[in-house]
Amino acid sequence: MTTHHTRPQVLAAAVSILVVTGGPAAAVAQSGLEAGIRQYNATAIKGYVQPLADVLVANLAGGYHNGAPPPESRFTVTLEFAGSLAAISDELRSYTATLPPGFQPATFSTPTVFGGSAPAVNHTLISGISYRGSDGLVDGDYFPSLAPQLRVGGLAGTEVIVRWVSSSVLPYLKDEDFPELTIFGIGARHNLSRYFPDMPVGVSLAASYNTLAFGDIIDLSSVSFAMQANRDFGYLGLYGGLSSDGGSMNLTYESTDPSSSGAVDTDVDASRELRLTIGAALNIPILRVFADATFGGVSTYSFGLRIGN
Repeated sequence: MTTHHTRPQVLAAAVSILVVTGGPAAAVAQSGLEAGIRQYNATAIKGYVQPLADVLVANLAGGYHNGAPPPESRFTVTLEFAGSLAAISDELRSYTATLPPGFQPATFSTPTVFGGSAPAVNHTLISGISYRGSDGLVDGDYFPSLAPQLRVGGLAGTEVIVRWVSSSVLPYLKDEDFPELTIFGIGARHNLSRYFPDMPVGVSLAASYNTLAFGDIIDLSSVSFAMQANRDFGYLGLYGGLSSDGGSMNLTYESTDPSSSGAVDTDVDASRELRLTIGAALNIPILRVFADATFGGVSTYSFGLRIGN
């Protein structure tokens, strides 16, 4: 009997390291993710984790650019906590997989990492032989991420944003079953309005680079480019823009697939796509609260709190 299966009940935050998530549940999720990935060979794994790559790239692009363009010369430093929620649509929950020789039809629909329980497919000629993919590992309608970031601006209308978080600095996640997970990102934004002082809205051009490393298995990198417009109405600011987001997730592990075990080193690409963002912010002295929605192949909802001048 040829079977792939694993079904721990987990929180989506285990992978995206939602900082406020409890440690024990997250630790179970991480080891479950590793075990689930290892059951696949280099070819079969791509369909199972493709939505994970798409969701991570979309989430990591959020939270960088959320208001008025950087000031031209006034030096600013702010500390922020920015998060994103990626909506898990039905399209992200299943994919078409290829069955081993001897099974008919040759393909079947099975869960991705965001799906439910995998169906079993019986062998066409041999009674008692069946095949099933891995069950989904992440329950929930949204997949979250959260990271602190430092924003420094005031140099010729340009600002730089740096974010970083690691499970190694969270005491309740120091568990031998919890591989280290690190998120790093750096972004920059330039004020285009400074060249056109009569424009009715503020316009800025931005870019960001992000990485996520999970243990020895997952290394993801992504690049985002964006153009944003903003208009303030007293304490209320409205903003929106277009972004182009894309990236790639590298998987390195030892496969336990009985039909094709061995070392796996493969890339899963998140295709670059154009996405639309619409958001609002509340601006009061030394404090800013923002929230926005970004629509595309993967829709995300970003939010955050900024403290500083």
